[in-house]
Parts: sequence; structure tokens; C-alpha cells
Amino acid sequence: MDDLTNFIYPDIQLHQPDQYFLDRTVLSSRNDEVDEINATILDKFPGEKHILMGVDSIDLDNPHDGNYNPYPMEYLNSLNVSGLPLAKLVLKVGCPIMLLRNLDPSQGLCNGTQMRVLAIHSKVLHCKIISGHVRFANKEVMIPRIQLSPSAETLSIPLKCR
Repeated sequence: MDDLTNFIYPDIQLHQPDQYFLDRTVLSSRNDEVDEINATILDKFPGEKHILMGVDSIDLDNPHDGNYNPYPMEYLNSLNVSGLPLAKLVLKVGCPIMLLRNLDPSQGLCNGTQMRVLAIHSKVLHCKIISGHVRFANKEVMIPRIQLSPSAETLSIPLKCR
């Protein structure tokens, strides 16, 4: 993995302009490989790691059959539910990220928008848009934590994920 990331992202530990990240992409068909590649690249990226945990809980407002016991938070956070991001997000200030859903297309916040992290807070990421339409170039935006719930067909436990 180091050979791949060193080839695609040489000198990543140096302060790089936005275009450096826009000119490079690693594609993989498997999510576990993507997670490994992202972790390897993030380890080489300068700065302190910030770990943001999803606050998974049982959705008590969701109708259920009542035949389940409360699950420990550690177990809920360990679930890898198809269609939902992992419960653990590791970021560094300055690292590139990609938006995975449409939040506000009129403000340039569309699925696939690339950004750089400017600041990391417990409930919001302060980012700068680096891709997309020129009118959104270098625009600073706040990306909030949002609540997601898997469908009953995906997971039998009614969860709230943030």
C-alpha cells in the first residue's frame, strides 16, 4: 500500500496546493480497500488526527417489535451498514475530503464536491470547496453532522447514526 500511495501522492507531507489533490485519484471497487488507502494517506499527511465518532443509538421513535435488548455503544459503532458511512471518521486539518450526498446544490454542496478541511469541531466541519463550478471556488462552508437511519430491510435494529 505504501508503494501505491507514495507513487500517487509523493511529498504529501509538504504543504500542497489544492490542485495537487484535484490532479490525483485512487479508485477501488472495494470499500475495505478504500478505507485502507485513506488511512495510509492520512497517516502520511501532516498534522494531528481528529477522531469523530458517530453517535449510534437505538431509534426509540421507530416502530419495532420490542424483541431486542439495548446494545452497547461499542457494538453499535462497530456495525458496517451498507449505504451508511463508518461510525469512525478520522481527519486532519488540511486534508482533502469529498461530499457524499447533496446538502445544498445551490451553494455548491453536491455529491462529489471536493473540499479541504480548514477546522474540525464536534458538530461541524469548516471546509473550503476546491472543485466544481468556478463560482464556488475557494468558498468556505460548514458541513454539519446529519442524522442517518438505515432502512429496516438493511438492518433489523432501528438505529440513529450521526
